Amino acid sequence: MSKEILREMTSTTDKLLQAIQSFPSEKFNTVPFAGSWTAAQVSDHILKSVAGILELLYGDTKPTTRQPDEKVDAIKTMFLDFTTRMKSPDFVLPGNDSIEKEKMLISWEDLKTKMTEAISNLDLSATSTVFELPGFGEFTRTEWISFAIYHTQRHTHQLKKIHEVITKEKEILAS
Repeated sequence: MSKEILREMTSTTDKLLQAIQSFPSEKFNTVPFAGSWTAAQVSDHILKSVAGILELLYGDTKPTTRQPDEKVDAIKTMFLDFTTRMKSPDFVLPGNDSIEKEKMLISWEDLKTKMTEAISNLDLSATSTVFELPGFGEFTRTEWISFAIYHTQRHTHQLKKIHEVITKEKEILAS
């Protein structure tokens, strides 16, 4: 299972990196429409979230008394329902400062390496006791990694939508 989850994490992160790279540096901090985060803010939010999950993976655990992937389908369904708006907890909200695209890419490459090490070296069936997600309870390491994967996929989708708006704006200005 760890090879499969590692493959999915790698693929998901690679797609996120491609989405970030698709933005011209001068548009990375541009608000695409009222009420939206910038591409930089989306990238910062998901970076904070996955970095937090990485910390949880190395935190205290206990043996799991259920299937280690029992909650994965519910996590996937929650995050990949793009019709539902979600509110982020304050501790993963992005800042309002301008962020350099290249620095963000470097931060993501570093986090990708650390997540790969965690997935490769930790017992993914153990239950994390550090933090309980409201409505879900405790997660196993497998479930926290799945949370990171599907949350990243959700925001990669959001980045693509932001890119579409910015690209259309460019086309309109060019005509």
